[in-house]
Amino acid sequence: MLSGNNTEGFILLGFSEYEDLQILLFFAFLVAYTLCLLENTFLIALVYLTSHLHTPMYYFLCNLSFLDICLTSLIHPRFLLTFLNMRMMSFSGCMSQLYFYISFQSLEYLLLTVMSYDRYVAICNPLRYTLVLNKKVCTTLTGAAWLISFVDPAPIIRLMASFPFCQSRIINHLFCDSVPLLSISCGDITKIGFVILIEAAFLALPAFLFTLSSYASIISVILKIQSAKGRLKAFSTCSSHLTVVSVLYLTLVCVYFLPPSNNSYHNTKAVSLLNIVMIPILNPLLYSLRNKEVKAAFQKLIRKKSILKM
Repeated sequence: MLSGNNTEGFILLGFSEYEDLQILLFFAFLVAYTLCLLENTFLIALVYLTSHLHTPMYYFLCNLSFLDICLTSLIHPRFLLTFLNMRMMSFSGCMSQLYFYISFQSLEYLLLTVMSYDRYVAICNPLRYTLVLNKKVCTTLTGAAWLISFVDPAPIIRLMASFPFCQSRIINHLFCDSVPLLSISCGDITKIGFVILIEAAFLALPAFLFTLSSYASIISVILKIQSAKGRLKAFSTCSSHLTVVSVLYLTLVCVYFLPPSNNSYHNTKAVSLLNIVMIPILNPLLYSLRNKEVKAAFQKLIRKKSILKM
């Protein structure tokens, strides 16, 4: 139940500090959003149309691409309106955006953790890869990830929705996130801070430790390979995933765990851009440009279309 002062809504500033660049920034982020949608949709379609890509790795990758489409579609349309001086956002709209943002972020950590297990099995136990990661296991893992991620933010949203926002209604950020919202509250944030810490301890920390242990085993196996060519080939199968994981956890630390003195609004906005713009754009590029199977599937599709036109 919402208290009276929580019905007014918020003013989302976005990049309002760059007054002379609003139209230019609008088109720049519109292009980025369109590019993200096209890249991820294309990757999903390519995997769907190419039978030899129907493997666990690409099944998880399609889930990640679909997630990136959902995440950018949650943030970008409302964010783009801020460049057109349409910055007012309802309280319920803000809480909904926060709920789905936390859900999608949680899901990304879980999917990347599952993908690290996929890479672990592929490199450390290749002969049993299809047996260990059969269709039922893959479906169960992704289903559990989606379910957990949508349950995870419920306690935070429940507390945030009843929180008093009796000072400024201005959110100096790109979207409704927990850190900028708590910064404009006038209540005691100890309880909600504790809940957020518990949520991180039960989700992000185990995901990080599992990913870390998977890569420790992967690196151990790679170092035992005799030839340099063999080591390079083995490492190339997980380099894209490792890059994405590193960037994602780096942004998590920068936005949510750095002390306030080192976590200015400007820096928080810049780091958040990695999550909502750069990572969704880079994901399909990293997994396709560095992957011979995807490039071969794309070339085969192009040749097939050329033959049909003749």
